[in-house]
Amino acid sequence: MVNTTEGVVVGPLEGLHDPDRLRDLLEAVLGISSDLSLPHVLRRIVEAAVRVIGARYGALGVLSDQHNGLAEFVHVGLSDAEVELIGPPPEGRGVLGLLIVEPQPLRLADLGQHPDFFGFPANHPPMKSFLGVPIRIRQQVFGNLYLTDKRMGGEFSAEDEQLAVALASAAGIAVDNARLHARVRDLTLIEDRERIAADLHDTVIQRLFATGLALQGTIPAIESPEAAGRVETAVEDLDETIRQIRSAIFALQRPRVGGRTPRAEIVALSREAAASLGFEPHLHLDGPIDSVLSDDVVVHLLSTFREALSNVVRHADAGRVDVTVEVTGGQVRMEVKDNGVGLPPTLRPGGRGLINMGHRAETLGGSMSVSPAADGRGTVLNWWAPLKATA
Repeated sequence: MVNTTEGVVVGPLEGLHDPDRLRDLLEAVLGISSDLSLPHVLRRIVEAAVRVIGARYGALGVLSDQHNGLAEFVHVGLSDAEVELIGPPPEGRGVLGLLIVEPQPLRLADLGQHPDFFGFPANHPPMKSFLGVPIRIRQQVFGNLYLTDKRMGGEFSAEDEQLAVALASAAGIAVDNARLHARVRDLTLIEDRERIAADLHDTVIQRLFATGLALQGTIPAIESPEAAGRVETAVEDLDETIRQIRSAIFALQRPRVGGRTPRAEIVALSREAAASLGFEPHLHLDGPIDSVLSDDVVVHLLSTFREALSNVVRHADAGRVDVTVEVTGGQVRMEVKDNGVGLPPTLRPGGRGLINMGHRAETLGGSMSVSPAADGRGTVLNWWAPLKATA
């Protein structure tokens, strides 16, 4: 291990005089701080670190609540195809785990020579030089920034470490700002949820229901079959509108404490996928999704939804995606339908996405199927599970 600033208290930029690198650092800090979306902030941090410090690969590992592993892993430098071949993201063992146990800057000339190095999984590209620094929020470690393979060759320098530490300090402030912004936004929404839900139920739904009954009562008196058909269609549209409003009331009445509701997570994942798809998926959410699903079902549902959208991005070449998530008959059902190129004649060897999604359903006592769309264009994924795990 290369000697670091352990035991010496210095300013994060002491001894750094290169004006170009200082300018790059300033631009990176400003770029990180300009976003209030936490997922975007995390990716910007990694992209800025790779660019400013000159690394080939970069990642940010977010610590779990217990601080005994990694809950999230945001990476830069590998293609989607390479990531899929490598398999599941790191959990925070080996050298990555060392930074969790000892949150201090760490520089290595050769990652593979460290006694805690476990080796890389199959299909992982070789990496040699390593630089890791912790990201702290109010003296608490939030995660770690990892950089590997200095682009200019050789190992990372003491100056690189100073830059990484400075960037990590700015990153901690940006992450805290994004989290606080999300919390304030959620609290503002919660204050109005009950009032809006009551207004929808007591006023809007009752008026729509009364209007539908009045229209139904006039149908026998209409002589024109065409006009009667139009009125019947209008009544059906009112029924559908009432059903959708009731679904919205369920969402308003049961916010999830300590984080976003399942509905909000589904919407957020859909919006995040839009950047890669080139369009936003069409969502249809029905039933008390936020109030009746157990936490383990929510985790598997959201993970499956994320993987399904990722598959569409990588393989479907689609121009439209329709997503339905509904709670009915003691089950939660999800359908993800695209109008892309459809299923290949044979699935690619080593692909784990579909296997993982099916396993998630089976773990809960449900199942999953993937089939060509009925109209012959695209693919339909159907996934369901009981409201509470039975397996």
